[in-house]
Order: sequence, then structure tokens, then C-alpha cells
Amino acid sequence: MLSELNKKIFTELIEKSDKEEIIWMYGYLSGILYSINNTKKFKKKDQKITLVYATETGNAKNLAFDIYQKIKKKKLLIRLINLNDYCLQDLKKENYLFIIISTHGEGEPPSSAKNFYNFIHKNICLNHLKYSVLALGDKSYTYFCKAGEDIDKRLHKIGANRIIALYKCDIDYENKAKKWFYEILNFFQKKYKNNIKKGRIFNNILLCKKKEDKEIHHIEIIVQNDIKYLPGDSIGIFPENSLKEVKNIINFFDKDENKIEAFDLFKKKLNILNLSKEFIKKYSFLSKKKNIPLDKKWRLIDLLKNFSIKKVSLKDLIKIMEPIKPRLYSISSSPKKHNNQIHITVSRHHFKLNEGKTIYGHCSDFLSQLEIGNEISFFIYTNQLFKLPNPNKDIILIGVGTGIAPFRSFLYEREIINATGKNWLFFGNQYFYTDFLYQTEIQNWQKKGILNHVHLAFSRDQEKKIYIQNKIWENRVEFFSWIKNGAYVYICGNKNPMSIDVEKMIYHIIKEIGGENPEYFLEEMKKNKRYLKDVY
Repeated sequence: MLSELNKKIFTELIEKSDKEEIIWMYGYLSGILYSINNTKKFKKKDQKITLVYATETGNAKNLAFDIYQKIKKKKLLIRLINLNDYCLQDLKKENYLFIIISTHGEGEPPSSAKNFYNFIHKNICLNHLKYSVLALGDKSYTYFCKAGEDIDKRLHKIGANRIIALYKCDIDYENKAKKWFYEILNFFQKKYKNNIKKGRIFNNILLCKKKEDKEIHHIEIIVQNDIKYLPGDSIGIFPENSLKEVKNIINFFDKDENKIEAFDLFKKKLNILNLSKEFIKKYSFLSKKKNIPLDKKWRLIDLLKNFSIKKVSLKDLIKIMEPIKPRLYSISSSPKKHNNQIHITVSRHHFKLNEGKTIYGHCSDFLSQLEIGNEISFFIYTNQLFKLPNPNKDIILIGVGTGIAPFRSFLYEREIINATGKNWLFFGNQYFYTDFLYQTEIQNWQKKGILNHVHLAFSRDQEKKIYIQNKIWENRVEFFSWIKNGAYVYICGNKNPMSIDVEKMIYHIIKEIGGENPEYFLEEMKKNKRYLKDVY
């Protein structure tokens, strides 16, 4: 407890401070507590995590604070520090260092990072350090994310181990930052393994008529115990590898190898598809094959066929393998409506391999083939950046393709709680007949009055393509009236070009119909969390 005098000083300080100053104090006090409790809390050296940030505009600071709070909720031991306040001598003692940094001027680091930048360019060795960098920038500038790139390369050059590849984020950084955050959690999987849930497939329905280029599934997962999530949250799924492909990999090695344990690792834990450049380099060193192209997409089975490692043991190969990374899917069910169930909407992705062969996305292919009763491992990702407002607020939902998923959750939730706010849906896809996802439910919501407006854009049903932004423009007067009067706007689906084109149209409507400054108007909406995106 504080004394009355100190309590008064503390209260006055908080009242006179702005948000950025409070964030700085929070980080400073965390650093002090970290030092006090260091010997008690960190019994093992490999548990120490430090998150640092450097910024000019405040974006890196706000993002770092958000990620810091999320990691703390996962019960990982972490401290948050402004690089300007970071003790550079601590760098030689750090085990895990995560850096969020913006770029300033002609590719320079922010002023708060210059001492750090100069320090790592001295003749030092940091081969004990494990690190990752998330760089913030603006693609319209020549030196996009250069400060982050330079720090990432320099740390690697002086011996530090890059445990997560550099993330380069444009001004719309939320989605990539979310992925970086989950890569961190995946790395520390042993620390949060208690959050991994088990469920079974209750239903797997093909939503659209099967075509060569599109296959979308509605998948329902049932769990025995109560599962806590909210509309807007996502589910992280760990896909398993193909049984046939795992057998083919195991068969490359001698019969006296311990194949039973290895088989389980290759089936459920190790990534054997779309291998990273870092792995290819390690494989090249292990196999003593120096001519492996790095600009191709490799599967492990193809590497083994083309660049044999017969003299290398299975055990040695496993040592350099990377783990399977979880994939995030927006939840399309409502916890109030669908008891002990989680629904997701999955597009089975496909792409061409080097020789023109079609292969499918690891997780979407795995999910599309699951049968009723099959077990699945997952965790809940709480998305604080995509939440419903109070029930009396109006919402505008803008989505294309599988971007409809969280809006299905929103609408079920608003229906069951008898929300008084109005709901307006813009949905787009290619063809009405094959691609109108959740058609019956949407039409029922419209009949019941849950959906006050529905506007659909099926781009390929007519000679001149009609996109979702065209439908927004057709309803521009009422659209502006809604957002002027406090409606919340949600956008979900492909970032490029959909979300960019939609934002340009909203910008245009604010300027032409509302006669207001669109930059200021949209910035105010974002500041008040009335303009929210979940794009990929």
C-alpha cells in the first residue's frame, strides 16, 4: 500500500499524463519488477522474454503494448521496454528478444533506437540470443521497413539465432502483427500447451458446388466441455500431414532407424510442405548439396528424391525440421446459439508447384478431408480488434467469399440477444448460383428483420463485373447517413484488392456525399473503434 502522500503524488501524476506517458510508465515499472523478481521467477534461463520497441509516430509503441498484454495473458514471463531505455549491456545476457521497430526518414531507425543500432554494429558476438523483428513501414516510400531489415540482418550476422523470419508490415499492419504474435506463441508452445483443446468433427458440409478452382466447406467442431469465445474471435488449428507422404519420407531411411517415434513426429508435429528458405539452407549443408534452388516451393519428399541424404540419419534430419504452424480461421458460430460447438468456413486453397502440379494448402486440405468423428486440435485466438459494439449500435458488415464467416457469428449473436441496433450486410462473390454462402440463413435473417438491408455483388454473373464497392456506391447517401450517425463498419476478406478498394470507396463517399475531410473522418472512426478490419 502507498502512504497518503505518495498516493496523492501518484494519482496527480496519472491524471496529468497522456496515454503515451502512461504506457511508458507501465513499461518502466514492468522493467523494475522484472529485475526485482528475476531470481525468483526465472528459474530457467530459457524462460526470459524481452519485447522492445522504437517508434516515431507511436504505432510501434501501441502495438508492442498490445502484444505484451496478450503474451502476459498466456502466462509467459515477459518484460516490455522502450529501446531508448534499454540497458545495452543486457543484450549479452538476453535469451529471447522480440523487436518492433518503425523506419524513419531515409531508411534510418527512430531516434530512440540509434544507440541500440550503433551498439549491435560494434565487434560483438550474440550467438546465445534468439530473436525476431517486426518492422513497420509504408510501401509508398522507397526505404520500406529498412530499419527493421538492417537490424534483422545485423543480429543474424553477429551470431544471433533468428527464430521467426522478419515480418515487414505496411500501414495496415494489424493482420501481419497478429500472425507474428502467433508465431511467438507457437515457438513457446510448451508454455501454453494447456490452452490446446481437443474436439471432434460434427459436420463437414460442402457449401459451394465443387469446381476446379473453388471448394468451400462449412465445418462444425463439437467439444465435450464448455468452450469460451466471443463473436469476432478466431480458432487456431494445427493441421496433420498426409499419411501417404509421411510413409514415403520414412521409407527413405534405413530399416534399423527408430521409425515409430519418427512417424508420429512427421505426421503431427513437423512441417514437410512449402519449406522455408532457412530450412533449405540447413538441408543443403546437411546433404552437402550446394545447388538446391531457393526460389522454388519445395516439399520434403521432393528434396529427398532430388537431393538424396542417404548417409544422414533420420534423427539428424529431424533436428533441423521446423514445426507445423497453426492456421487461424474466423469463427462463424455464436457461443450463445451453438452450445459447445465451433463453426468455421474453409476455402480449400490450391496452387501450382514448380513442375505445374497442383497442390493444396496444408491446413485447408487437411480440414476439407476430415470426416464426422475425426479428432482435431485447436486453440482460441481472442481478437480484441474485431468485436461487436453495444447491442443498441448499428453495424455495417462488408465481406467477400469466406469473409462472411465472422458476420454469421455476429448476426446469430445479435439475433439471440435481441439487439436493437440495425444490421446492414454487403456480401460479394463470383456467382450467385454457386457462391452465395449461407444463402438460406441470410435470406431468413432478412425476412425476420434481423438484417435491415442486404446488398449482394456477384461479379461474374453479368458481362460487366460488379464488385462490392459498386454496391456501396449505389447506396452512398444512406451509407454516409449511417456512419455519420455512429454506425460501426466491419470489413472481412481479402486485403488486396477488396479491402483497399472498399476503403477508397468509403473515402470517396465521405468526401463527395458528406462534404467532410475523409482522412480526419476515417481516423476518428478508427480511433473510436468504429472502423474495424479482419483482412488477409
